[in-house]
Amino acid sequence: MAQLYDIISKPFGLLMQGLYSLTGNYMIAIFLFSLICEVILIPMAIKQQKNQIKQASLAPRTYAIRKKYAGRNDQATQQKMQNEIMDMYQEEHFNPASGCGTLLIQFPIIILLYNVIRKPLTFISGVASQDLLGLAQRFGQENVTSANGVDEIALIGQIRGQASSLASQFPSLAGKVIPETKVGPFDLSLTPTISFQPFDWLMLIPILTFVVMIVSQKIMKRYTYQDPTVAEQQNNISMKIMEWTMPLFSVYIEFRFAAAIGIYWIFRNILQTVERIVIAKLYPLPKFSEEDYKEAERQANLSNKQKKREEREADPNRKPVRSLHHIDDEEYLARHPEQVTGGSENAETAEKTGKDAPAPLKDDYGKKK
Repeated sequence: MAQLYDIISKPFGLLMQGLYSLTGNYMIAIFLFSLICEVILIPMAIKQQKNQIKQASLAPRTYAIRKKYAGRNDQATQQKMQNEIMDMYQEEHFNPASGCGTLLIQFPIIILLYNVIRKPLTFISGVASQDLLGLAQRFGQENVTSANGVDEIALIGQIRGQASSLASQFPSLAGKVIPETKVGPFDLSLTPTISFQPFDWLMLIPILTFVVMIVSQKIMKRYTYQDPTVAEQQNNISMKIMEWTMPLFSVYIEFRFAAAIGIYWIFRNILQTVERIVIAKLYPLPKFSEEDYKEAERQANLSNKQKKREEREADPNRKPVRSLHHIDDEEYLARHPEQVTGGSENAETAEKTGKDAPAPLKDDYGKKK
């Protein structure tokens, strides 16, 4: 699998190689690399935004259905509500899972980009796998058993300046460009550590990553459509904990790997946020007033009455039941057929008035009152 990722990553590796050759600065090359890759992903982001616009346009009708079942939290009622919402989506030719497909396509691409950043000697310098393994074992990575396990960013700082002398033992190093990973006080080939005496400047990179990710999440949430129930759930303590989990996990990872990974995450989060804002401005989500929601509710009530009228016309002998305690009268009748009573007077009344006639009331012993 690792070799397959390396093969697929080669076009991105050639891009990274060209950017470093053009700029001569590793940090700028990472930024341009992140920028170009985000531009490549723009069509997918636009498709995802259009999917959100479609979902947002159905918000008033979704609200009307949810209000119809408000206050009823039993499983049967909740299932019926979800079925009505899905039926409405189907009528409007909207697939709520289509946005997930876009995210699933982006995920392997992101892994490929990360793979290129993690392996500069492979994709920028073009060092052979067997030489990488030999160099890693020579410079202290004794536990590495394959080229895929080599910490290439850390290895860059160790072999820089002596590549020509090592070329006799490791031929693929001959004539290769070894990236300069030191930018100002930051050597991106080193791993950040918590140190104040002396002060480790690299320690600022995981901290900055954490801040950027938190701010990015909050900004992107403002420009992303959220179903009302999802938005309500995100106010729960468990959801707020999850919002902090990924940034904290990123900090942990960055204290275990070279600082170049943290720089890439910072650039990528900033660019993603800018991309989200621009696309949201170009393709804004629809906004609705309180009157729009009331009109949707009124239309939903009219639709329900029309549906019941059509059912009565299709089956004139149907004996309707109205109950304040059961949302779905048909399901209730199926479970309690012994309570289906009444005569032709109810059916005649229903046909004349166009309304469902109430079922005859019974006492606790099943007799008519």
